[in-house]
Amino acid sequence: MLPLAFQPSTMLHFPSRRHIILLGAVFLLLVLIAFGPSLFGEFIFWDDDLLVFENPIVQAITPWTLGKIFTTYDPELYIPLTFLSYQINFLIGGMSPFVYHLTNIFLHAGNALLVTGIAYLLLKGNRMAALLTGLFFAVHSLHTEAVAWVSARKDILSAFFFLLATFLFLLHEERPSRKRYIGMLLAFLCALLSKVIAVTFPVIMLLIVWHRSGRITRQDVMRMTPFFALSIVFGIIALYGKPGQIGTVHLLEFFFMACLSTVFYLQKIVAPVSLSVIYPFDGAIALSTPSILVSCLILAVLIIVSILLYRRMQWPLLSLFAFGILLAPTFINYRKGFEAQDVYFASDRYAYLASIVVLLGIAVLLEKGIRRVRGKAMAITVAILLLFVGLSFSQSRVWQSSTALFTHALSLYPTAQAAHNNLGTVYYRKGDLAEAEEHYKQAIAIRPLASTWSNLGTLYRRQGKLQEALTSFREAIHINPGEYDAYFGLGVLLVQAGKFPEAEDAYRKAMTLDPSDPGQQGRYEDAVTQYQRALQIHPFYPNAHYNLGVVYRRMGKIEDARRSFESALHYRPDMEQARVQLREMGQ
Repeated sequence: MLPLAFQPSTMLHFPSRRHIILLGAVFLLLVLIAFGPSLFGEFIFWDDDLLVFENPIVQAITPWTLGKIFTTYDPELYIPLTFLSYQINFLIGGMSPFVYHLTNIFLHAGNALLVTGIAYLLLKGNRMAALLTGLFFAVHSLHTEAVAWVSARKDILSAFFFLLATFLFLLHEERPSRKRYIGMLLAFLCALLSKVIAVTFPVIMLLIVWHRSGRITRQDVMRMTPFFALSIVFGIIALYGKPGQIGTVHLLEFFFMACLSTVFYLQKIVAPVSLSVIYPFDGAIALSTPSILVSCLILAVLIIVSILLYRRMQWPLLSLFAFGILLAPTFINYRKGFEAQDVYFASDRYAYLASIVVLLGIAVLLEKGIRRVRGKAMAITVAILLLFVGLSFSQSRVWQSSTALFTHALSLYPTAQAAHNNLGTVYYRKGDLAEAEEHYKQAIAIRPLASTWSNLGTLYRRQGKLQEALTSFREAIHINPGEYDAYFGLGVLLVQAGKFPEAEDAYRKAMTLDPSDPGQQGRYEDAVTQYQRALQIHPFYPNAHYNLGVVYRRMGKIEDARRSFESALHYRPDMEQARVQLREMGQ
């Protein structure tokens, strides 16, 4: 978002409201064309289940659900405004994916309009370059993940408020106003409440000040103090959500993966092809790995050249800084899974804001070309826009279903363990157990993770292969003693076998491992079924009534939970934990 030619502040003449509305309509139309296939897509079995369609807290707006979204993680991120947007979508269209996708479309079109306004202010009224920046941003295929994936709402919503705050900052620089400053602060707070990635905002604003005046004064820093304070607070909140990842970060690894990611994003912004939902990294995170070595060298050359050019032009170095700073909060996410065994070097949506820096530079260069050689430069510009539209349309089709998405990922990365595991889950939910089993086994052959063994155990239990299921769940627990799914599945299996005390131990362990899980609707329904079967055999067993009440409460079925706890007390009046549950529910 840094300018390529930022002149001292002068009053600008803004387009009329009519022209702004017309421009917004054009952006919306282009976004609908480029990402139209996503409107008819499904929810994706890759966080959409956890965050939306199996999450009871987004399926109503009540004091309880509002309290939940502002006091819990997702389970890693603190995103209350994102959850609130899902709640509003549910009120409008229930669980129709169309409404959720349409919201993302409108948000992205709004972001493109804000990008145009920001570019206009940064470039001091250069309308052509500003318009090209907005157009490139609107239809760039690297943004498909952010637009087409419902779970990426947090990225696109946070970006909306980040861009709004930036726009208000630039307006405030043109004509200082208390209302604009307060509006900027509120917009920044909303960005943080949507996703913590917005913490970089005050640093980016100071870079803009530095580029305008060549220095940052004490007064400039003081103006940003409330913004830095909010960044620190939300940064601490974010760290509490990812303690496992923080503990696995090594400084040298962090640096190498940051270099690899930065160069990768630069490449994909210029040539957005071979995009994937995941980018697994299987090599050693060391300078001896060719891709890391090349990335470090490219980044070193870019930095050295930018420093050498600094006296003649500041924008290359500051733009490079801005690009890196906007990406910086995402670098910590390269390790995932149990003991951080899975390594991913990029996610398309992480470059959503950072791409503006590069697209602004491309737009300015093309605008200069249009002024000098109008015909050729204009033809190149139109060709680039049409290419981006075509690539975005094609990539949006990939995001229409979970099957298409992970099959596409495997076509690019055949040894992607997560893609095999997720594709197995997709087929399992469709009832194609043979195909699901094949993908689970391929995933285990690549890397035997506890989560995949647990999934295979669930599949075997459904097939009636109880011994194989038991072996799979125990293998999962052996690999990861903290594997929630394995204990939960083991509990269901033991209830089926009539081993109620052992089942209770397994369920208690599962609840201990994941006591705040808000979105496991499918597994809870499975547990309800098994407990109800157990109660048909032993209707006077108080612990089964109590555990059934706990599951109902997790599902948000408060009345059913109340009845179960009361039944537990009826058969065992001294069961204090049931009384505690009823008190917490206000009974």
